[in-house]
Amino acid sequence: MKTSTLIRSAALALSALAFSASSWAQVPFSSLKLAFTQPTGTVLATDSIDIYVTLTNTDSSTFSFDSSLPLGGMNAADIPTSVWIQDPVTQVYNEVPFASYTPFRLTVGVSCSGSFTIGCDPGAYRFNFASGEFFGDTFQLGAGQSYTYLFGTFTPVGGTAPAGTYEFYRSVVWLDVNGLDANGDPISTVVFPASTCEYYSIAECAAVGATVFTREVIAVPEPAHALMLGVGLAGMALMLRRRRS
Repeated sequence: MKTSTLIRSAALALSALAFSASSWAQVPFSSLKLAFTQPTGTVLATDSIDIYVTLTNTDSSTFSFDSSLPLGGMNAADIPTSVWIQDPVTQVYNEVPFASYTPFRLTVGVSCSGSFTIGCDPGAYRFNFASGEFFGDTFQLGAGQSYTYLFGTFTPVGGTAPAGTYEFYRSVVWLDVNGLDANGDPISTVVFPASTCEYYSIAECAAVGATVFTREVIAVPEPAHALMLGVGLAGMALMLRRRRS
Protein backbone atom coordinates (compact mmCIF):
# COMPACT_ATOMS: atom_id res chain seq x y z
CA MET A 1 0.00 0.00 0.00
CA LYS A 2 1.33 3.44 -0.94
CA THR A 3 2.30 5.93 1.76
CA SER A 4 -0.34 8.40 0.56
CA THR A 5 -2.99 5.67 0.82
CA LEU A 6 -1.87 4.85 4.38
CA ILE A 7 -2.08 8.52 5.36
CA ARG A 8 -5.54 8.82 3.78
CA SER A 9 -6.76 5.69 5.59
CA ALA A 10 -5.50 7.00 8.93
CA ALA A 11 -7.17 10.36 8.32
CA LEU A 12 -10.46 8.65 7.50
CA ALA A 13 -10.20 6.53 10.67
CA LEU A 14 -9.60 9.63 12.80
CA SER A 15 -12.51 11.40 11.14
CA ALA A 16 -14.78 8.45 11.86
CA LEU A 17 -13.67 8.43 15.50
CA ALA A 18 -14.28 12.18 15.80
CA PHE A 19 -17.73 11.80 14.26
CA SER A 20 -18.55 8.90 16.58
CA ALA A 21 -17.49 10.88 19.65
CA SER A 22 -19.43 13.96 18.57
CA SER A 23 -22.59 11.95 17.89
CA TRP A 24 -23.23 11.82 21.65
CA ALA A 25 -22.22 15.32 22.78
CA GLN A 26 -21.63 14.75 26.46
CA VAL A 27 -21.87 16.83 29.59
CA PRO A 28 -18.55 17.07 31.50
CA PHE A 29 -18.44 15.64 35.00
CA SER A 30 -17.76 19.13 36.35
CA SER A 31 -21.35 20.07 35.48
CA LEU A 32 -22.83 17.39 37.74
CA LYS A 33 -23.57 18.47 41.32
CA LEU A 34 -24.50 16.15 44.20
CA ALA A 35 -26.02 17.39 47.46
CA PHE A 36 -27.89 15.96 50.42
CA THR A 37 -31.62 16.43 49.95
CA GLN A 38 -32.38 16.97 53.65
CA PRO A 39 -29.04 17.99 55.17
CA THR A 40 -30.33 18.70 58.69
CA GLY A 41 -32.94 17.28 61.02
CA THR A 42 -33.80 15.85 64.43
CA VAL A 43 -34.50 12.16 65.13
CA LEU A 44 -35.04 9.85 68.08
CA ALA A 45 -32.19 7.63 69.28
CA THR A 46 -34.08 4.54 68.09
CA ASP A 47 -34.78 5.85 64.58
CA SER A 48 -33.14 4.53 61.44
CA ILE A 49 -32.00 7.46 59.29
CA ASP A 50 -32.51 7.47 55.52
CA ILE A 51 -30.06 9.48 53.43
CA TYR A 52 -31.46 11.01 50.25
CA VAL A 53 -29.21 12.80 47.77
CA THR A 54 -30.00 14.89 44.71
CA LEU A 55 -27.94 14.79 41.51
CA THR A 56 -28.30 17.92 39.35
CA ASN A 57 -27.14 18.56 35.80
CA THR A 58 -26.16 22.23 35.65
CA ASP A 59 -25.22 22.08 31.95
CA SER A 60 -27.37 23.22 29.03
CA SER A 61 -27.14 19.76 27.43
CA THR A 62 -28.39 16.33 28.52
CA PHE A 63 -26.11 14.09 30.55
CA SER A 64 -26.31 10.52 29.21
CA PHE A 65 -24.82 7.25 30.34
CA ASP A 66 -25.09 4.17 28.13
CA SER A 67 -23.01 1.12 28.99
CA SER A 68 -23.29 -0.14 25.38
CA LEU A 69 -21.44 2.90 23.98
CA PRO A 70 -17.66 3.31 23.87
CA LEU A 71 -16.54 4.86 27.18
CA GLY A 72 -20.13 4.51 28.33
CA GLY A 73 -20.85 7.63 26.27
CA MET A 74 -18.64 9.70 28.58
CA ASN A 75 -16.22 12.44 27.58
CA ALA A 76 -12.81 10.99 26.82
CA ALA A 77 -11.25 13.80 28.87
CA ASP A 78 -13.07 12.50 31.99
CA ILE A 79 -11.92 8.89 31.58
CA PRO A 80 -8.51 7.68 32.91
CA THR A 81 -6.17 6.25 30.29
CA SER A 82 -4.16 4.10 32.71
CA VAL A 83 -4.16 2.52 36.18
CA TRP A 84 -1.48 2.03 38.82
CA ILE A 85 -0.93 -1.63 39.69
CA GLN A 86 1.39 -2.99 42.37
CA ASP A 87 3.90 -5.62 41.29
CA PRO A 88 3.42 -8.56 43.70
CA VAL A 89 7.15 -9.32 43.67
CA THR A 90 8.80 -5.90 43.87
CA GLN A 91 5.86 -4.19 45.65
CA VAL A 92 6.44 -1.28 43.28
CA TYR A 93 3.47 0.44 41.62
CA ASN A 94 3.63 0.62 37.82
CA GLU A 95 1.44 2.64 35.48
CA VAL A 96 -0.43 0.34 33.11
CA PRO A 97 -2.24 1.90 30.12
CA PHE A 98 -5.65 0.77 28.93
CA ALA A 99 -5.34 -0.95 25.54
CA SER A 100 -9.13 -1.15 25.28
CA TYR A 101 -12.23 -0.57 27.39
CA THR A 102 -15.03 -2.93 28.28
CA PRO A 103 -18.53 -1.88 29.46
CA PHE A 104 -18.63 0.64 32.28
CA ARG A 105 -20.99 0.64 35.27
CA LEU A 106 -22.51 3.72 36.89
CA THR A 107 -23.50 3.29 40.54
CA VAL A 108 -22.95 4.94 43.94
CA GLY A 109 -20.21 4.77 46.55
CA VAL A 110 -19.46 6.00 50.04
CA SER A 111 -16.43 7.37 51.80
CA CYS A 112 -16.32 6.33 55.46
CA SER A 113 -16.63 9.86 56.78
CA GLY A 114 -18.09 11.62 59.78
CA SER A 115 -19.21 10.45 63.21
CA PHE A 116 -22.12 8.09 62.48
CA THR A 117 -19.53 5.32 62.03
CA ILE A 118 -15.92 4.77 63.10
CA GLY A 119 -14.14 4.85 59.77
CA CYS A 120 -15.73 2.02 57.81
CA ASP A 121 -16.70 0.13 60.97
CA PRO A 122 -19.99 0.54 62.85
CA GLY A 123 -19.89 3.11 65.63
CA ALA A 124 -23.16 4.37 67.04
CA TYR A 125 -24.67 3.51 63.64
CA ARG A 126 -24.29 0.92 60.91
CA PHE A 127 -24.49 2.03 57.27
CA ASN A 128 -26.31 0.04 54.56
CA PHE A 129 -26.71 0.96 50.91
CA ALA A 130 -30.23 1.19 49.56
CA SER A 131 -31.26 -1.86 47.55
CA GLY A 132 -31.79 -1.94 43.79
CA GLU A 133 -30.12 -0.28 40.82
CA PHE A 134 -29.43 3.42 41.15
CA PHE A 135 -28.93 4.29 37.47
CA GLY A 136 -29.13 1.09 35.42
CA ASP A 137 -27.41 0.39 32.08
CA THR A 138 -28.74 3.66 30.67
CA PHE A 139 -29.41 6.91 32.44
CA GLN A 140 -30.25 10.42 31.27
CA LEU A 141 -30.51 13.71 33.10
CA GLY A 142 -31.76 16.65 31.07
CA ALA A 143 -30.39 20.16 31.12
CA GLY A 144 -31.03 21.72 34.52
CA GLN A 145 -32.83 18.62 35.77
CA SER A 146 -32.35 16.88 39.13
CA TYR A 147 -32.67 13.26 40.22
CA THR A 148 -33.27 12.38 43.88
CA TYR A 149 -32.66 8.88 45.20
CA LEU A 150 -32.32 7.01 48.48
CA PHE A 151 -28.59 6.51 48.92
CA GLY A 152 -28.53 4.44 52.12
CA THR A 153 -29.59 4.19 55.75
CA PHE A 154 -27.90 4.61 59.12
CA THR A 155 -29.30 2.13 61.66
CA PRO A 156 -28.51 2.50 65.39
CA VAL A 157 -26.33 -0.36 66.64
CA GLY A 158 -28.14 -2.32 69.33
CA GLY A 159 -31.39 -0.54 68.58
CA THR A 160 -30.49 2.83 70.10
CA ALA A 161 -27.77 5.47 69.78
CA PRO A 162 -26.36 7.94 72.30
CA ALA A 163 -27.89 11.40 72.07
CA GLY A 164 -25.81 13.98 70.28
CA THR A 165 -25.03 15.49 66.87
CA TYR A 166 -23.85 13.13 64.12
CA GLU A 167 -22.33 14.05 60.77
CA PHE A 168 -21.65 12.45 57.39
CA TYR A 169 -20.28 14.23 54.34
CA ARG A 170 -19.11 12.03 51.46
CA SER A 171 -21.53 10.30 49.12
CA VAL A 172 -20.34 9.82 45.52
CA VAL A 173 -21.60 8.85 42.11
CA TRP A 174 -19.24 6.01 41.20
CA LEU A 175 -18.15 5.01 37.69
CA ASP A 176 -16.42 1.65 37.26
CA VAL A 177 -13.87 1.95 34.44
CA ASN A 178 -13.04 -1.49 33.07
CA GLY A 179 -10.77 -2.62 30.27
CA LEU A 180 -7.81 -4.67 29.11
CA ASP A 181 -4.07 -4.00 29.11
CA ALA A 182 -1.71 -4.71 26.19
CA ASN A 183 -1.50 -8.39 27.25
CA GLY A 184 -5.24 -8.80 27.27
CA ASP A 185 -5.43 -8.92 31.07
CA PRO A 186 -8.37 -7.17 32.75
CA ILE A 187 -7.63 -3.91 34.56
CA SER A 188 -9.98 -1.45 36.21
CA THR A 189 -10.20 1.75 38.19
CA VAL A 190 -12.91 4.15 39.36
CA VAL A 191 -13.75 7.82 38.90
CA PHE A 192 -16.34 9.94 40.70
CA PRO A 193 -18.51 11.97 38.28
CA ALA A 194 -20.07 13.75 41.28
CA SER A 195 -19.59 13.96 45.04
CA THR A 196 -21.29 15.73 47.95
CA CYS A 197 -17.77 16.74 48.96
CA GLU A 198 -14.43 15.95 47.34
CA TYR A 199 -12.46 16.40 50.55
CA TYR A 200 -11.83 14.30 53.63
CA SER A 201 -12.84 16.53 56.53
CA ILE A 202 -15.93 18.50 57.49
CA ALA A 203 -13.88 21.70 57.75
CA GLU A 204 -12.68 21.34 54.15
CA CYS A 205 -16.23 20.60 52.96
CA ALA A 206 -17.60 23.65 54.77
CA ALA A 207 -14.84 25.83 53.32
CA VAL A 208 -16.02 25.12 49.76
CA GLY A 209 -19.73 25.36 50.61
CA ALA A 210 -20.44 21.65 50.27
CA THR A 211 -23.42 20.23 52.14
CA VAL A 212 -22.88 18.10 55.23
CA PHE A 213 -25.50 15.60 56.40
CA THR A 214 -26.22 16.13 60.13
CA ARG A 215 -28.79 14.76 62.52
CA GLU A 216 -29.50 15.89 66.07
CA VAL A 217 -30.25 12.66 67.93
CA ILE A 218 -32.42 13.00 71.04
CA ALA A 219 -33.06 10.38 73.68
CA VAL A 220 -36.38 8.54 73.73
CA PRO A 221 -38.52 9.82 76.67
CA GLU A 222 -38.53 7.51 79.70
CA PRO A 223 -41.80 5.55 80.14
CA ALA A 224 -42.46 7.29 83.49
CA HIS A 225 -42.07 10.69 81.86
CA ALA A 226 -44.31 9.67 79.00
CA LEU A 227 -46.92 8.41 81.49
CA MET A 228 -46.79 11.66 83.49
CA LEU A 229 -47.17 13.63 80.30
CA GLY A 230 -50.17 11.54 79.29
CA VAL A 231 -51.82 11.99 82.70
CA GLY A 232 -51.20 15.74 82.57
CA LEU A 233 -52.76 16.03 79.11
CA ALA A 234 -55.76 13.94 80.21
CA GLY A 235 -56.23 16.20 83.27
CA MET A 236 -56.14 19.33 81.11
CA ALA A 237 -58.70 17.83 78.74
CA LEU A 238 -61.00 17.01 81.67
CA MET A 239 -60.74 20.54 83.05
CA LEU A 240 -61.54 22.04 79.67
CA ARG A 241 -64.56 19.76 79.34
CA ARG A 242 -65.86 20.80 82.77
CA ARG A 243 -65.45 24.47 81.93
CA ARG A 244 -67.44 24.02 78.74
CA SER A 245 -70.15 22.21 80.72
